[in-house]
Amino acid sequence: MRKRMILVFAIVFVVVLGWLMWHGRVSSPMARLERELERLRKAGEPTRWEDIAPPVPKHLDGTPLLLKAIEQLGAAEQKFPPDVWVTYNAQVLEAARPALKTFRQALAYPHWRVVDPTNFFTRFGLQPAFRHLRGFARLLRAEALQRKRKGDVDGALESCQTILKLCRHMDDEPYLIAFLFQRAIFAIGTRALWDEVLSDADASATAYRAVLAELRAWNIDRAFVRALKGERVFTNEMYEWLRSETQKLRNPFSLWQTFVGEKSVDLMFLLSPRNWFAENQLLMLQFHRQLISVAQKGVPYDRQQVRQLIAEFKRKCRKGWTVTLGKREISWGRYPLAEVSIDTYDPLLNRVTDTHALQRVTMTALALRLYRKENGRYPENLQQLVPKYLPSVPIDPYDGKPLRYRKLQKGFKVWSVGGNRKDDGGVKVWDWWRKGDLVLESKI
Repeated sequence: MRKRMILVFAIVFVVVLGWLMWHGRVSSPMARLERELERLRKAGEPTRWEDIAPPVPKHLDGTPLLLKAIEQLGAAEQKFPPDVWVTYNAQVLEAARPALKTFRQALAYPHWRVVDPTNFFTRFGLQPAFRHLRGFARLLRAEALQRKRKGDVDGALESCQTILKLCRHMDDEPYLIAFLFQRAIFAIGTRALWDEVLSDADASATAYRAVLAELRAWNIDRAFVRALKGERVFTNEMYEWLRSETQKLRNPFSLWQTFVGEKSVDLMFLLSPRNWFAENQLLMLQFHRQLISVAQKGVPYDRQQVRQLIAEFKRKCRKGWTVTLGKREISWGRYPLAEVSIDTYDPLLNRVTDTHALQRVTMTALALRLYRKENGRYPENLQQLVPKYLPSVPIDPYDGKPLRYRKLQKGFKVWSVGGNRKDDGGVKVWDWWRKGDLVLESKI
């Protein structure tokens, strides 16, 4: 009887132990991570760079010409002291002429990539590559002003159109930092187009149509969502690299010190660095899923929903406990890597809204000019631009209402309520993303 009880107890013990091992395996952070990645793959979402940035056929790829233009630009820049180069005067423009010519040739191709998406480490040095593109935008802006001074307003518009074309070509770079540079370049192009060229000058109907078509061609929402998905792929690769590096190190704690610091340590990391990185990655994947869902709805964004989303995931990152022993903090289940990443998204949707406002106000101003060109006067209201000049009256991305418009005795004003989401009656300020209105005014 006793032997039978021992046998039954041993069987029960083995079964329970096996179940616990199985449950621990299937519910471990690594197992949950694999299931989440598989869910993304089945949904057709990109999980690798090959998914979001497939190779470009050589006959469609302008990258070699772009790299040549960047090299020519660097050679031209070496001829001037830095403080002279940034003036973009006539001498600078003349020295940069060969680079601008090659750059325009590169833009004739439908695709290019400044950064090799197959090389993980090159993506840590993205900013210098994209600064070159911003440099081209500033040169083209100076070229537009030079052409206007010479009386060639259509030529000035072509320079501005080239900036906008550059912006649209950057859709091939599926990185969030590329999108941020993209919107900065778009701002250079739109502000040069109106404030510095068209506010007091007129162009041909053909030139207006060409620039208006280029403005409408950039799908900001699609570019933003693609950048977020690219950032998700980048995050996955980064955590995969961190896990592989942890396995190679004799002292994994040195990796913690590199990324988090020496004054704290997480016991979960010490027990299983792979699972700790997996938990951070899972949090980021969940955050990206909800943020992409918000972005796909388009402007105006629900600001309260975004704030709640960020606050909720910050709480999840801090859900563990922390005790202080001397000068060191000891924690369990805290995820600072994910928290730092989430912080970077806080102002992002506001910046995207700013870009939408610039696009819509500039498109409307160009359509008004084109209407005047063909009808001899400005319309009484924006509805008269539909459908010949605009498919519909543009909506202000800040408040969801139609853009404001006022016909003046000479010219017009068209505006968005700006970052304070309050209509100030078309009062123009330079920092419209914080206060006042985003105003484009025509003096003719």
